[in-house]
Amino acid sequence: MEDNKLSVIITPEAEDDIVELCNYIAFDVMAHNTAIRYYMGIYDTIKKLSVVGAMLPVSQQRYLRKRYGEDVRTISYKNTTIVYNIIGNVVYVRRVTASSLIR
Repeated sequence: MEDNKLSVIITPEAEDDIVELCNYIAFDVMAHNTAIRYYMGIYDTIKKLSVVGAMLPVSQQRYLRKRYGEDVRTISYKNTTIVYNIIGNVVYVRRVTASSLIR
């Protein structure tokens, strides 16, 4: 089973998204412990993409397909959407954004 795992690469834009979301929670909402748990939860979800990423369906949302390609996929963590593509044996995490912004 280990041989079927995909590699996961988080783009700099996605890294920035995660930092921005967690900083908002920590400093604007003043919920430091929640920000730490949110950060860990996002990364745990991203790690799971190495196993389940290819099993999730391609998105049917026109906006996402136009911006990230016909093969774009998403996975959710709480109120956050993780946008990714799979190329070969690699999952590329493109963006991490509030789910309300994905329409």
